[in-house]
Amino acid sequence: MRILLTGATGFLGGRLLRKLAGDHEVFALSRRMPESGAEGGATWLIQDLAQPTWTVQLPDKVDAVVHLAQSPHFRNFPAQADDIYGVSVGTTVKLLDWALKAGAQHFVLGSTGGLYGSSKEPIAESAPLPHERSQLGFYFATKRAAELLAQQYAGQLTVATLRFFFIYGAGQSSSMLMPRLAANVRDGKPIMLHGDDGIHLNPVHVDDAVNAIIRVMNLKDSRLLNIAGPQVTTLREICEEMGRLLDRRPVFDVDMIARPNHLVADIERMSRALGAPEAGIKAGIAELLGKV
Repeated sequence: MRILLTGATGFLGGRLLRKLAGDHEVFALSRRMPESGAEGGATWLIQDLAQPTWTVQLPDKVDAVVHLAQSPHFRNFPAQADDIYGVSVGTTVKLLDWALKAGAQHFVLGSTGGLYGSSKEPIAESAPLPHERSQLGFYFATKRAAELLAQQYAGQLTVATLRFFFIYGAGQSSSMLMPRLAANVRDGKPIMLHGDDGIHLNPVHVDDAVNAIIRVMNLKDSRLLNIAGPQVTTLREICEEMGRLLDRRPVFDVDMIARPNHLVADIERMSRALGAPEAGIKAGIAELLGKV
């Protein structure tokens, strides 16, 4: 297949690129070259995706588009609102329009399980989405807008919208949840828990997320899918497993008044369509910490 990939310098996109290289012809559309140069067996196309007008020359024909890019400033609203919008919404519209002209059959849109907000029960794809957010609200709004726009093309393209839940694995940015927890455990810094155990979640290992993207490009109809891990765990259990592997005792700061914002994905639809995720939480944490 000929595949256009955005976000190839990111954590998930980089892993996906390495998995696709050799078996597929990949065009990596990015605002910058990777630090190690033109790696991964891809043809690199350099373009700041946040710009309203692009100058990059895209290929004449592809079979699939995988849009995983997100603004590096996604937490910085309102100062970087244009950049967040440009990558999440503007780029999505440009790529959908171009995908039709380039003869693509598949369009894969990376989204986020954060759209759901918290819930006491596992969240299915049919769950209603909250309209207001106190944190990352603008970013979530742009991701939802991108989803709605992509759905309008489902009659012309096979559109797969993937809502990822807490992707993690070795090499992830230190600013993300699981590496932050590992650093706190290693350094003996307190980890805040709302309630005895903290939030419930089922994070997905990056290898399972990569496999989901590859498999979804074999489907014949458009889908909206949660992409999450096979096991529900708690923040306390995650930190205790990290502590066991690091030979450190986690330090917890327990707030029994604050309500934990549980975020557990229902993965029944994912498992039926793509196969169940395989990386259990203990094996995933060991890989994250380099203990395999």
